[in-house]
This record gives sequence, structure tokens and C-alpha cells, in this order.
Amino acid sequence: MFQKHFLTSLLFSSARLPFSDAQKKAALSWAKELGARDIPSLWSVKQSNDRISELVGNPMRKVTSASGNIFYINDIGHAIAKDYANPLTRFSMMDYPEDGGLGMSQVCHGQKMLLEMPSPPAARVGGKVYFINELLQERSGAYFVPERFFNASYGSSNQRDSQDLRQDKELYAMGRAVQYTDAGFIVSDEQEVVPVSIFRRSFEDIKDELACGVTSSSEKYLKLVPHPLREKAKGRMVYSVPLIIFMDDVSGNVSKQWNKHHAIYMSNANLPREMLEKEFCVRFVTSSPHAAPMELMHSMEESISKAADSGIIAWDCKFDEEVLLVPQGLFLAGDNPMQAEECSHAGLNCNYFCRTCHVGGTKEYKESEAGYNSIFKEGDPRTPEDTIAQVHQQFDTALCSGAAGKIAAATTSTGIRDSASSSLINALVELGKKLRKREAGQPASAESEVRAALEKQLEDMLQGRTLQDAINPLLGMDGLNVHMDTPTEILHTVLLGVVKYFWGQTVFLLEKAKLLNLFQTRLDSLERDGLNAPSLNAEYICHYKGGLIGKHFKSLAQIMPFVIYDLVPKSVLDGWTTIGELVVLVWHTKINDTESYLASLTRTINDFLNVTAQCAPSILISKPKFHFLVHLPAYIRRFGPAIVFSTERYESFNHVFRLTCIYSNRRAPSRDTCATFTRNDTIKHIATGGYWYDANAGRWVQGGPLVLDYLEGHPEQGRLLGIPRESLADPGATSESGREFSLWEDTRCAEIFKKDSLQRPSHSRYYQGGSVVTSEHENVQLGGHIIFQDTVENKTRVGRIREILISTATQRSVTFVALQIFSFMPARHHLLHLPCLRLENKECVVMGTDIICAVNLQHNCLDAKCTDLSTKHLWQERIQTDRTTSIVEHQPSPEYLLNTFSIHNYQHIHSVLPEFLRETPLRVADPSAVRKTAVQQMQGKRLAKKSGGEVVNLPHDEDHSARPAFDRAKNSPRQRLPPRNGVSRRARGSSSNLSKLQRRMGEPRQGFHSCLSNPC
Repeated sequence: MFQKHFLTSLLFSSARLPFSDAQKKAALSWAKELGARDIPSLWSVKQSNDRISELVGNPMRKVTSASGNIFYINDIGHAIAKDYANPLTRFSMMDYPEDGGLGMSQVCHGQKMLLEMPSPPAARVGGKVYFINELLQERSGAYFVPERFFNASYGSSNQRDSQDLRQDKELYAMGRAVQYTDAGFIVSDEQEVVPVSIFRRSFEDIKDELACGVTSSSEKYLKLVPHPLREKAKGRMVYSVPLIIFMDDVSGNVSKQWNKHHAIYMSNANLPREMLEKEFCVRFVTSSPHAAPMELMHSMEESISKAADSGIIAWDCKFDEEVLLVPQGLFLAGDNPMQAEECSHAGLNCNYFCRTCHVGGTKEYKESEAGYNSIFKEGDPRTPEDTIAQVHQQFDTALCSGAAGKIAAATTSTGIRDSASSSLINALVELGKKLRKREAGQPASAESEVRAALEKQLEDMLQGRTLQDAINPLLGMDGLNVHMDTPTEILHTVLLGVVKYFWGQTVFLLEKAKLLNLFQTRLDSLERDGLNAPSLNAEYICHYKGGLIGKHFKSLAQIMPFVIYDLVPKSVLDGWTTIGELVVLVWHTKINDTESYLASLTRTINDFLNVTAQCAPSILISKPKFHFLVHLPAYIRRFGPAIVFSTERYESFNHVFRLTCIYSNRRAPSRDTCATFTRNDTIKHIATGGYWYDANAGRWVQGGPLVLDYLEGHPEQGRLLGIPRESLADPGATSESGREFSLWEDTRCAEIFKKDSLQRPSHSRYYQGGSVVTSEHENVQLGGHIIFQDTVENKTRVGRIREILISTATQRSVTFVALQIFSFMPARHHLLHLPCLRLENKECVVMGTDIICAVNLQHNCLDAKCTDLSTKHLWQERIQTDRTTSIVEHQPSPEYLLNTFSIHNYQHIHSVLPEFLRETPLRVADPSAVRKTAVQQMQGKRLAKKSGGEVVNLPHDEDHSARPAFDRAKNSPRQRLPPRNGVSRRARGSSSNLSKLQRRMGEPRQGFHSCLSNPC
């Protein structure tokens, strides 16, 4: 009976395949009708789930906010404890930050975890637990006080790749040497790094030998008292758990009707990036359609603080012992408006639009030379202390006369607006207006009386809380600097930001020139092998050009220059080539040399902003996302590769959350959602071998053998729980058996062997293969382009597969691959700035295991002048139809372009390049001149607007070709036509070509730069 309950609960707990109660009843009835015995009823299944949830631990609790809103939250302590008690997550964790050497690939390599946030409090050496800031003794007899613990591989000869060699990591302590004297212990002013393996005696061992005390000059470094956690831990090991917190607004409807919920998820940042990306490792915390975002975040902050103060006792399944866990916030992920609210910032549309720094000002200032140049660099950083002071100042202002205008002016001049306390401030302002309103025949109230009444009202509204408790809780959260810990999010800032803007304006130019059909034909003719960009349906992209999403822009960023090289002005093409470089850099998963990478990224961002200033000067002022790119290098240094703080994993998890809303009765949405995730997490924890504390047995237990082995034999059930099993083919294998039988003498490989005077292989018969698996586990077809290891010259090269020979003995292992070799030309392409390749007549033969990866090459249609078109048949429903579409017919040219804009296999693409081709030239050689011209153009527009719309010809504007590419269609000089039917063309602006295009693209008509009008 227990087995049937387990299997039924497992089936009904799928996150992406939820069942309604009606469906559950139907499924159970179906099983009974088929003759299954002892099928549990739905009521008994629910009762069983409730008992199991209580046994494992029910994290759900009710919260009532200060404003009276009621919602539920799943306590974060239970989720963190499950991570340590589950072998699926625990054995992947990195318990300490790591010095990644020259490079970085994980969040633990970032500067914040390594140097800024509180250190993991303890380390175990030889069975003894050593705490930071406690005196200890080394094997040599010397004394030491550790201040930080971290992993490193300083003994490794190759630190560049040390971030991947976890087994070679050694635990180190950064601290200070301590000298014993009769006057007391003297602590060195210099920090040093020592391996913890030299520790011999802990504070507990030497506490009776410390009667001499500490000299007065060293008291700032050392107190001869035990660490506060030593008493709480009671001999247990203590770990620090950094958390990634995400908040977003999500619709709870399956239809297009917006049913807004705010939801918070979190991830354990001790997990590696590869695990963080898995749905299994995203934890739901809370949601509500009623409570404000800051009310939810206040309960989240309270949950973290409470767990940090008391500690979380959990079972460590890695070392089979109880441990004490201390959670702390690492950073806040989210889209730009949500991150602005978390920073008590007024948002993207205010004068001081950046939540990270004080850049900005009035429109006139930003259009001046000094103001415009300030957008291209980081401004003075914002701090939580300054923000708190500004919010307190707004409370003081709310008590004064004319508060509404003064607070609005303060928000305009500082960019600070605290949504957590705005309702209190607005209530005080409205009450002040009523109290100061003078009734007819009545004297005005004294200002002192009004202020006293407002102060009394504020005290009543606070309900016993302090003013600090009423404002944004994140501003005072321990270990969190909201202005520095809300990193620039690449999905919304890059793909749905700057790439989307360039796409919208490029499409406008193509449609105006009637070139969109040619664009679609070229897009449909591109080589897709080695690109890993499935969202390149040319017909869809061109038809729904105004409704594309992130995956489309990610694909377009990698191929646009190959399509538009002669369809748009050069400045627009330069913009797309820099976008290609930027997207590849931003989507790095592993950085080999951090300083070199950040220098290259900063250079590319600056070049892109300069090109944007050429294309549309005012966009840098009106769209803050361009400035947000400037902060990206600092955030990467702080938190690791940008993909670590990307929100794509959480945006995907929104679908799981939406399903829980849909499959509920919607009467208690917050409670039902918390209960659903609690039930699902409990079943997942048990089914994957997690431990829980059994109060009756007085020990930590896990499921029995039948439970633990079930998912291994039923991988389809694991996929429903968000645990996909990845089966990777072996390098050098083939996914198909040989198609044709050939003698060695008849093969292409034999000809190459003979030409190169190589010894003939022992086997004489082979199958002709159609594909081969690379070292990166990709399946490359015959005729595909690859990067391979040339064992003769000991270097990597680019080649085209001409023949694949499969051994007759194995039939699944590729023995030989015949390749035609590409050679690099001496310079990058002058217009596309890509490496040029020439297909040589030289061929070679390599082993199947020498194929490293697929690579995307595009035919050099620009120089080959591929203008002829042919047709191909369309496929529908897996059937070739009689319908045809146009494609480009390539000219017979051996010249190709290596697509370095491809994100897929970017590391191998970079390594195969010769040294002289690795750096691209700057698109803008004189940035100061470009920015000065941009300022003059904006000022000219402002003067034109003031003069009634007449074009103001400035000296720099005599050359029409120097006009911004994206403004040319709107502002180009034209002959003024006489009015038609008494109405001027200016008065009929709603029927302009631009407005028609925007209506077709589904964009709001708010000016030429409206394609990013909805900030995200």
C-alpha cells in the first residue's frame, strides 16, 4: 500500500505536468477500471501527503504585513537544510569561496564572495573546528588569527585552469601572525595567507594559556573570547550559505488577461553554475497577488535574518553529521524596474536613471557636452547610507508646508523614491493639505499645531515600529549593498534592450527601402551548422518582427552582419558587428584571464556606445539600458561571469509558478501556491535520497532502497520532477551505423595516405559514415565544418569533413575522418571585421577523437557577389510541398568567414585564431569627435523644435551623409509640399510612414525611439 501511495504522489507532484483534482480522480478511477488492486483514493493520497510534509518539515507560515495584507511564505531555512541533506545537491557544493587564479567561472570566484562578504566562519582540520577571529596555534608553535577561509591551488603550475580543478584545491586562511610577549599578544598589521593544514591547536585547546591578554595596539584585531557561533554550534561544523534572491511580477492566468502576482525565488549560491541552471535547484519562497513587492521582500529578509541569528541545524549527507548553516544574501536578480524598486530608486524614466551611480541630470544637462560624456562612464556610486538619509529627509519634508512639490523635486534631483514607505509619506502629505486648508471665516492653523498633528499621525501609522522598520528592508540588510548587489541583467538589458532597439530601427530602414524580402531570403540561406541557434525561422522573424522575444534576439545577434552588409548604412552595420562581439563576451561561461577579458569587454562596450552615438545620439539619453552596460565589467568582477546573474533560469521557472496558480481554486492563491511547492519539494527530496529528522526514531533517516532506486529505473519520472538525465555520446562515435561498405583502396582516406606516404592501416574494409561525435559531444554531419587537432603540427585548425570511415568491427566508432583544410587569410574582413578563411586543396586524415567541435562558417557573399537567387521546396507536416521560397545561390568561391559572433564553442573559436587576428579594430577611431557631433545634433534638433519645426542648419550638418542613420528617415531634408484639402502634412502626422510601421509592429506611437518604451 505504501508503494502505491508513493508512486501516486510522485506522479501527481510533477512541476511541469500538474493535475487538477478532477484529473487526479479520473486517473485513479482509470487504474481501478483496469483491474489494479489497492488503488488509494484521492482523499487518502492528500492525507498521506500532509502527513509526509509534517514529518519532513512544513516550512509554510502565515504573514500579515504592516498594511494588513495577508500572504504565506515558505521558510528559507527548510529549503537550505534540504540542499545539504540531499546527495543530488550536497555533493556538488563548494563550501568556500575560491581564488580562481587568473580566471573565473563560478560565482564563488567573484570578488564579493572571496573578499567582501563575511567569511565562512569555520574550518575543520584534524577533527577540530577552527573559527575566524579566534586565536589558534600552528604546528610550529607560532600563533595565528584567521580572518577569512577560502580555497585555492597556489601550488598548481597552471592557475589559469585552476577554477575547474576542485580536487586539487587546498583550504587556506587569510589572517595575521600573532607574537607572544610578556606584555601580551601582539598582532601583526600585515595580513598573510597560510594553509589551514598547519593548524594544530584551536582556541578551545589554548584558552587556559591566555592570561597575558592582548596589547592595546592589537585589540582592534583580536579579542581573546570564543566566536559567538562556537556556543551555538555545540561542536557541529558551521557553513555559510550565500543566497541569490529573485523577484518578478508574473501573470497567474493561462489566458492573455493579466493576473498579476509578485513572486520570490531563491538559489543556493554554493552550488556551481551548472547546477544553478537546473529547475530542481530553484526554490520557491513566496508570492501574492495582493501584497506589494517590498512587503514580500520584508518577509524574505526577516526569514533570512532569523535563520542567520539562530542558525539552521541540518544533516550533511556528505560527511554524515549534523551541521549548523548560516544564510546570507549574495545578490538580487531581476529585471531593471524590479531592481530599481529594490534599491528605492525612482526607475528608468527619472532624470537620475541609474540605480548604481549618480549619473544623469536634467535633459538640458544630458544634452550638453559634459552631461553627454558622463553617460559613457560610471558616476559616483550610490550607497545605502545616502539612500536611507534621503528617505528620512523625505519624511521630514512631508511634515512641512508645500510638501508635495518639495518631495517631487527631491525625487527629481536625487532619483530616490522608496516604494515601501511611499504610502506613509503620501498619507502625511494629504493630511497636511487638509490641516493647512483655511476654511472661510476661520483662521489658519498654526504651523506648529499642524506639525504636531502630522507627527502624531506618523506615530500611529508606524504602529510601534521605528522609521527604519518602515522603509525598504533591503537598505539595512546585513552583508547586502543593494546598489552594488543588483547586477546588470543581460537578458533584459542586452537582448531585450539594446539588441531589440537596433533590430527595430534596422527593420524600419529595411522596410522603407523595400529590402525586407531580400533580408528574409538571405536569412533563410544562412549556414546554421555549428551555430546552436534554433530560433532562426526567417519567415516567422520577418512576419512577427515586432513581437520577438529574447531567444530570437540572441540568435539574430550572432548572424545579422552576414545578412545586412549592403542593405544598411555602415554605422548601422558597425553597430551590429559590435553587438555580435558584445553578446559573445557577455555569454562567456568560463573566463580564462579575468583582467584581459574585462579590458576587452570594456573596450567593446565603449565602442558600441560610440557607434550608437553615431546612429542615434539621443537614444543614450532616453534609454538608460545603454548606460547600464558601463557597469557590467564591475559586476562581472564582483559576481563572476554575467551568465551567473542572468535571470533566464528564473524566467523559465515562472512557467512552473503559473501552473500552480492555474491548477488551484484561486480563493487563497498565496497559501495554495506555498502548499503546492511544499508538497512537490517534499516528494522530490524523498525520491532523490534526501534525509529528514525522524522525531520518533531520534535520528536522521531517508527513504528505503525501493524509493532510492526508483528514479534510476524510471528516468521519465525524473524528468517530470525537473531532473533531466543527460546522456552524452562518446567523442569519435557515430550516431548511425555504416551506410555503405567500402574497400580501403576505394576511399578518399586511402588517397590521402598514399599522397602523404603514410602506412596503410591493418583493416581493409570500412563503412561509409554520415556523422561523427566531437569532443564537445556534438553530432557533425558529412560536409560539416569543424575545428580539429592537427597532431602532426600540434595545433588546432579548421576543416571540412569529406569522408567518415567506420570500423567494421565496432560499427559505432569512427576510425578515420578525411578533412579538407582551411587556411587563415592575413587580415580580417575590412567591413565585417571577421577572420577570413580560404578552402585549400590540401587534405589530411585524422582520428575520430581528434574532432574538437563544430564551427559556423559563412560563405563570403560580399566579396563573391552572390546576388543570384534560386528556389527550394518548403516542408510542412514533415512532407515536402510544391510551395517554394527563394534562397541565395552562392558563387563558386573558396573564401569563407569564420563566425566569431557565435556563442557556441566560443572558446575553441578564439583558440584557433592566429594571434594577429584576435583583436578587432575599433569602429570609432575618435570617440570625442563623435560625441561632440552627437551633442551638436541634439542641440540642433532642440533649436529646430523651438523655431517651429524649421530645420536649423548647423555648420556640421551641411553634409547630409553625416546625419544619424536612425534619424535620417525622419529628419532628412525634403521639399515642403502644399497643403492638401486645407490641412498641412504636419497636422496629419498620425498617418506618417513611421506610425504605420509602428502599428504593424505592435509598437506604441510615442516617437521614433519607442521600440524600447516598455522598460524591463
